[in-house]
Amino acid sequence: MRNTPSDFFEPIETIKYIGSANYKQVEGYLQSFQAMSNLVDMSYYIIDYYKKSFAYVSPNPLFLSGYTREEVLELGYDFYPLCVPDEDLQLLFNLNVAGFDFFYGLPEERRRNGYISYDFRLRNKNNNSLIMINHRLTPLLFNEDANMWMALCLVSLSPRTEAGDVHILMHDERKRYNLNVKTNKFERVQYKKLTNKELEILRLVALGDNIISISKKLIIAESTVKNHKTNIFKKLNAKTSAEAVFHATRRGLI
Repeated sequence: MRNTPSDFFEPIETIKYIGSANYKQVEGYLQSFQAMSNLVDMSYYIIDYYKKSFAYVSPNPLFLSGYTREEVLELGYDFYPLCVPDEDLQLLFNLNVAGFDFFYGLPEERRRNGYISYDFRLRNKNNNSLIMINHRLTPLLFNEDANMWMALCLVSLSPRTEAGDVHILMHDERKRYNLNVKTNKFERVQYKKLTNKELEILRLVALGDNIISISKKLIIAESTVKNHKTNIFKKLNAKTSAEAVFHATRRGLI
Protein backbone atom coordinates (compact mmCIF):
# COMPACT_ATOMS: atom_id res chain seq x y z
CA MET A 1 0.00 0.00 0.00
CA ARG A 2 1.28 3.48 -0.90
CA ASN A 3 2.46 5.65 1.99
CA THR A 4 0.76 8.97 2.67
CA PRO A 5 2.13 12.07 4.49
CA SER A 6 0.26 11.06 7.66
CA ASP A 7 2.45 7.94 7.82
CA PHE A 8 5.40 10.15 8.78
CA PHE A 9 3.80 10.46 12.21
CA GLU A 10 3.03 6.77 12.75
CA PRO A 11 6.37 6.00 14.51
CA ILE A 12 5.95 8.89 16.97
CA GLU A 13 4.74 8.14 20.46
CA THR A 14 1.66 10.10 21.49
CA ILE A 15 2.61 13.64 22.49
CA LYS A 16 0.64 14.86 25.48
CA TYR A 17 -1.46 18.00 25.14
CA ILE A 18 0.46 21.16 24.36
CA GLY A 19 -1.69 24.24 24.94
CA SER A 20 -1.68 27.81 23.69
CA ALA A 21 0.40 28.94 26.67
CA ASN A 22 3.20 26.61 25.57
CA TYR A 23 3.06 27.97 22.04
CA LYS A 24 3.13 31.51 23.38
CA GLN A 25 6.46 30.72 25.02
CA VAL A 26 8.04 29.62 21.74
CA GLU A 27 7.14 32.78 19.82
CA GLY A 28 10.55 34.14 20.75
CA TYR A 29 12.18 31.15 19.07
CA LEU A 30 10.30 31.79 15.85
CA GLN A 31 11.12 35.49 15.92
CA SER A 32 14.79 34.61 16.35
CA PHE A 33 14.69 32.33 13.32
CA GLN A 34 13.00 35.06 11.31
CA ALA A 35 15.81 37.45 12.29
CA MET A 36 18.42 34.85 11.35
CA SER A 37 16.81 34.55 7.91
CA ASN A 38 17.57 38.23 7.40
CA LEU A 39 21.26 37.67 8.16
CA VAL A 40 22.24 34.37 6.58
CA ASP A 41 21.52 32.75 3.23
CA MET A 42 20.47 29.38 4.60
CA SER A 43 17.49 27.14 3.99
CA TYR A 44 15.86 25.74 7.11
CA TYR A 45 12.49 25.01 8.62
CA ILE A 46 10.91 23.84 11.87
CA ILE A 47 8.67 20.80 12.22
CA ASP A 48 5.89 20.81 14.82
CA TYR A 49 5.26 17.15 15.63
CA TYR A 50 2.30 17.94 17.87
CA LYS A 51 0.38 19.87 15.21
CA LYS A 52 1.87 17.67 12.46
CA SER A 53 2.84 20.73 10.47
CA PHE A 54 5.65 23.18 9.79
CA ALA A 55 6.03 25.91 12.42
CA TYR A 56 8.46 27.98 10.37
CA VAL A 57 9.96 27.97 6.87
CA SER A 58 12.82 30.25 5.84
CA PRO A 59 12.46 32.27 2.60
CA ASN A 60 15.60 30.75 1.05
CA PRO A 61 14.50 29.20 -2.29
CA LEU A 62 16.59 25.99 -2.05
CA PHE A 63 14.02 24.00 -0.08
CA LEU A 64 10.93 25.76 -1.46
CA SER A 65 11.19 24.06 -4.88
CA GLY A 66 9.39 26.86 -6.72
CA TYR A 67 6.72 27.45 -4.09
CA THR A 68 6.50 30.49 -1.81
CA ARG A 69 7.35 30.04 1.85
CA GLU A 70 3.68 30.69 2.67
CA GLU A 71 2.62 27.89 0.34
CA VAL A 72 5.11 25.47 1.90
CA LEU A 73 3.93 26.43 5.38
CA GLU A 74 0.37 25.72 4.31
CA LEU A 75 1.29 22.43 2.64
CA GLY A 76 3.26 21.08 5.58
CA TYR A 77 4.02 17.40 5.07
CA ASP A 78 1.96 17.38 1.86
CA PHE A 79 4.96 19.20 0.39
CA TYR A 80 7.02 16.00 0.26
CA PRO A 81 4.97 13.88 -2.19
CA LEU A 82 4.70 16.93 -4.44
CA CYS A 83 8.43 17.64 -4.58
CA VAL A 84 10.23 14.37 -3.80
CA PRO A 85 10.51 11.55 -6.40
CA ASP A 86 8.73 8.35 -5.37
CA GLU A 87 11.86 6.27 -4.75
CA ASP A 88 13.40 9.01 -2.59
CA LEU A 89 10.11 9.50 -0.78
CA GLN A 90 10.11 5.82 0.19
CA LEU A 91 13.61 6.34 1.61
CA LEU A 92 12.24 9.19 3.74
CA PHE A 93 9.44 7.00 5.11
CA ASN A 94 11.88 4.19 5.93
CA LEU A 95 14.50 6.37 7.64
CA ASN A 96 11.76 8.15 9.58
CA VAL A 97 10.74 4.83 11.15
CA ALA A 98 14.35 3.86 11.85
CA GLY A 99 15.21 7.33 13.17
CA PHE A 100 12.43 7.44 15.74
CA ASP A 101 13.19 3.87 16.77
CA PHE A 102 16.77 4.98 17.47
CA PHE A 103 15.55 8.16 19.21
CA TYR A 104 13.22 6.33 21.61
CA GLY A 105 15.96 3.82 22.37
CA LEU A 106 18.13 6.59 23.83
CA PRO A 107 18.02 7.57 27.50
CA GLU A 108 15.92 10.72 27.85
CA GLU A 109 18.92 12.84 28.85
CA ARG A 110 20.72 12.00 25.58
CA ARG A 111 17.90 12.64 23.11
CA ARG A 112 18.97 16.19 22.28
CA ASN A 113 22.63 15.31 21.66
CA GLY A 114 22.64 14.36 18.00
CA TYR A 115 21.22 14.80 14.53
CA ILE A 116 20.19 12.68 11.58
CA SER A 117 21.54 13.45 8.11
CA TYR A 118 20.50 12.14 4.70
CA ASP A 119 20.49 13.11 1.02
CA PHE A 120 17.53 13.10 -1.34
CA ARG A 121 16.25 14.88 -4.42
CA LEU A 122 13.81 17.78 -4.66
CA ARG A 123 11.80 18.52 -7.81
CA ASN A 124 11.10 22.13 -8.79
CA LYS A 125 7.40 22.59 -9.56
CA ASN A 126 8.05 25.08 -12.36
CA ASN A 127 10.37 23.05 -14.60
CA ASN A 128 10.54 19.56 -12.99
CA SER A 129 14.30 19.89 -12.57
CA LEU A 130 15.86 17.84 -9.78
CA ILE A 131 18.53 18.84 -7.27
CA MET A 132 20.23 16.69 -4.64
CA ILE A 133 20.06 18.16 -1.16
CA ASN A 134 21.45 17.22 2.23
CA HIS A 135 18.85 17.33 5.00
CA ARG A 136 19.78 17.44 8.68
CA LEU A 137 17.30 17.23 11.51
CA THR A 138 17.94 17.82 15.20
CA PRO A 139 15.55 18.09 18.17
CA LEU A 140 14.66 21.67 19.08
CA LEU A 141 11.99 21.47 21.78
CA PHE A 142 10.70 18.63 23.98
CA ASN A 143 7.55 18.17 25.99
CA GLU A 144 7.57 17.14 29.65
CA ASP A 145 7.89 13.45 28.68
CA ALA A 146 11.12 14.06 26.75
CA ASN A 147 9.24 13.46 23.51
CA MET A 148 10.25 15.58 20.53
CA TRP A 149 7.82 18.46 20.11
CA MET A 150 9.70 20.52 17.51
CA ALA A 151 12.71 19.80 15.32
CA LEU A 152 15.01 22.09 13.36
CA CYS A 153 15.85 21.04 9.78
CA LEU A 154 18.76 22.46 7.78
CA VAL A 155 18.86 22.04 3.99
CA SER A 156 21.97 22.45 1.82
CA LEU A 157 23.16 21.27 -1.58
CA SER A 158 24.70 17.80 -1.64
CA PRO A 159 27.60 16.73 -3.88
CA ARG A 160 26.26 13.16 -3.97
CA THR A 161 24.65 11.71 -7.09
CA GLU A 162 22.39 9.22 -5.32
CA ALA A 163 19.94 9.55 -2.44
CA GLY A 164 21.02 7.96 0.82
CA ASP A 165 24.04 8.37 3.12
CA VAL A 166 21.62 8.14 6.04
CA HIS A 167 23.42 8.47 9.36
CA ILE A 168 23.10 9.76 12.90
CA LEU A 169 25.89 11.64 14.65
CA MET A 170 25.82 11.70 18.45
CA HIS A 171 27.80 14.66 19.73
CA ASP A 172 28.15 13.49 23.32
CA GLU A 173 29.93 10.26 22.41
CA ARG A 174 31.37 11.43 19.07
CA LYS A 175 30.10 8.37 17.26
CA ARG A 176 28.37 7.84 13.94
CA TYR A 177 25.57 5.37 13.22
CA ASN A 178 24.79 4.39 9.61
CA LEU A 179 21.42 3.10 8.43
CA ASN A 180 21.47 -0.53 7.34
CA VAL A 181 18.90 -0.44 4.52
CA LYS A 182 18.34 -4.21 4.73
CA THR A 183 17.33 -4.22 8.39
CA ASN A 184 16.24 -0.54 8.54
CA LYS A 185 18.26 -0.20 11.75
CA PHE A 186 21.07 2.17 12.65
CA GLU A 187 24.41 0.51 13.32
CA ARG A 188 27.44 2.07 14.94
CA VAL A 189 30.34 2.70 12.56
CA GLN A 190 33.58 1.08 13.68
CA TYR A 191 36.27 3.48 12.54
CA LYS A 192 39.81 2.33 12.00
CA LYS A 193 42.34 4.08 14.22
CA LEU A 194 44.50 6.77 12.61
CA THR A 195 48.27 6.52 13.01
CA ASN A 196 50.24 9.33 14.62
CA LYS A 197 51.51 10.45 11.22
CA GLU A 198 48.00 10.44 9.76
CA LEU A 199 46.77 12.55 12.68
CA GLU A 200 49.66 14.95 12.17
CA ILE A 201 48.81 15.34 8.49
CA LEU A 202 45.09 15.67 9.20
CA ARG A 203 45.75 18.51 11.66
CA LEU A 204 47.76 20.33 8.99
CA VAL A 205 44.97 19.76 6.46
CA ALA A 206 42.54 21.30 8.96
CA LEU A 207 44.79 24.38 9.10
CA GLY A 208 44.57 24.74 5.34
CA ASP A 209 47.92 23.26 4.31
CA ASN A 210 48.12 21.61 0.89
CA ILE A 211 50.17 18.57 -0.09
CA ILE A 212 53.24 20.60 -1.05
CA SER A 213 53.15 22.57 2.21
CA ILE A 214 52.69 19.44 4.33
CA SER A 215 55.54 17.73 2.47
CA LYS A 216 57.91 20.57 3.33
CA LYS A 217 56.82 20.89 6.95
CA LEU A 218 57.10 17.18 7.70
CA ILE A 219 60.10 16.64 5.41
CA ILE A 220 58.47 13.74 3.57
CA ALA A 221 57.78 13.15 -0.13
CA GLU A 222 54.60 14.55 -1.67
CA SER A 223 53.67 11.03 -2.78
CA THR A 224 53.89 9.92 0.86
CA VAL A 225 51.53 12.71 1.90
CA LYS A 226 49.09 11.64 -0.82
CA ASN A 227 49.21 8.03 0.38
CA HIS A 228 48.53 9.10 3.96
CA LYS A 229 45.59 11.26 2.86
CA THR A 230 44.14 8.34 0.91
CA ASN A 231 44.33 6.17 4.03
CA ILE A 232 42.79 8.94 6.13
CA PHE A 233 39.85 9.24 3.74
CA LYS A 234 39.25 5.48 3.83
CA LYS A 235 39.38 5.30 7.60
CA LEU A 236 37.05 8.28 8.08
CA ASN A 237 34.66 7.31 5.28
CA ALA A 238 35.34 10.69 3.63
CA LYS A 239 35.68 11.72 0.01
CA THR A 240 37.20 15.17 0.50
CA SER A 241 39.54 16.93 2.90
CA ALA A 242 36.62 18.95 4.24
CA GLU A 243 34.67 15.77 5.02
CA ALA A 244 37.70 14.21 6.69
CA VAL A 245 38.21 17.26 8.91
CA PHE A 246 34.50 17.32 9.74
CA HIS A 247 34.37 13.66 10.79
CA ALA A 248 37.65 13.93 12.69
CA THR A 249 36.36 16.96 14.58
CA ARG A 250 33.17 15.13 15.53
CA ARG A 251 35.27 12.26 16.87
CA GLY A 252 37.49 14.61 18.86
CA LEU A 253 40.61 13.70 16.90
CA ILE A 254 41.61 17.29 16.10
